[in-house]
Amino acid sequence: MSSPPNQTTLARRDFVRLSAGMIGGLGIVGGDGMDVVAGENQIAAPLDASYLEQGLIGMARSKGWFNAHLGAAVLAGYYMCKENPFDERLTASIKKQLDALVAAHEQQFTPFANLSADKSLIERVPKALAPAVDGGLRAHGHAVIYTALSVRALRDAPQMADPRLIDHLCGHNAAIAKKQPTLPKARAEYADSQAMVEALFDSLARFKPLVGRPSVRRPNFVHMTTHTEALMALEEMGYTELAKTGQLGHQAHIGEPVPDFDPAEHPLDEHHASLSEVMSESFWEDPKHQQQWSKPWGERNNPNGYWLAFGHLFKVLYSYHRLVKRMKDTEKVRVCSQVLLERCVNPNVQGG
Repeated sequence: MSSPPNQTTLARRDFVRLSAGMIGGLGIVGGDGMDVVAGENQIAAPLDASYLEQGLIGMARSKGWFNAHLGAAVLAGYYMCKENPFDERLTASIKKQLDALVAAHEQQFTPFANLSADKSLIERVPKALAPAVDGGLRAHGHAVIYTALSVRALRDAPQMADPRLIDHLCGHNAAIAKKQPTLPKARAEYADSQAMVEALFDSLARFKPLVGRPSVRRPNFVHMTTHTEALMALEEMGYTELAKTGQLGHQAHIGEPVPDFDPAEHPLDEHHASLSEVMSESFWEDPKHQQQWSKPWGERNNPNGYWLAFGHLFKVLYSYHRLVKRMKDTEKVRVCSQVLLERCVNPNVQGG
């Protein structure tokens, strides 16, 4: 295993990665930031399309909507590697963890026999989402997250649009739609998806006082982030009205209050996370991380188990890379990275 990068290297990589994000957000092709990222190591070829197929199968074969996390994570890992200039070693490390996810839940990733695709059926999935976003927030936005990822994947792999698979995806949305929605304490329409993205970062930045105090329980930052990106993705794919309907639930999601706490009762743990640290080979290959990830989740004894590695790590990093490219405020992104990613690097973090 390679040695962990030093703080100077991490700071430089943070600047480079954030510069690349700013360039992407401004719609500029190329530029020094992106060139430096590409020049550090040889850029890996993206993962092959079998990961799209596996991800869709893993979502569809889930018994109940919750474990569809597993298939959605595979799709997110595929797109994260496809969209970003990761070097070969990092991509190989991410691929290894994706393969471990599939192997650990082999039955859920069993292919459907005799697929009979009809790409016109894809539109049934966003149609099934409508009742799940109407009237507020349900299930931390999972119906939105699942729909955005699965529809994107089905468009890229229309050979998977089998009626059985589509039925299962629609079934997840239908189950979530039965839940009682949560309304925001204050309502305000977003002018556009950019305003929605900036509202997420404004919300995350409020929680800066909690950074380094893992025993203070956090709201669910992970799903706030993936929910935001999913609504953005729905709009990008042409489902403008559906994304707009989902704004009410989004406002409820990001409106969580900052918890009050007594600093004397919650000692500091000065391990600050950065996007560069998490997107490094040393993070993915760390034996301690892999040991945690290979075991089932347990709130007291293994909060970074399957919950993180097999359900959320890929989705939150995929989403965050996409959202960062919309942001111009580098300092706010740095702070929000600490708030959001602390959950990934510190298993003592309560919630998030």
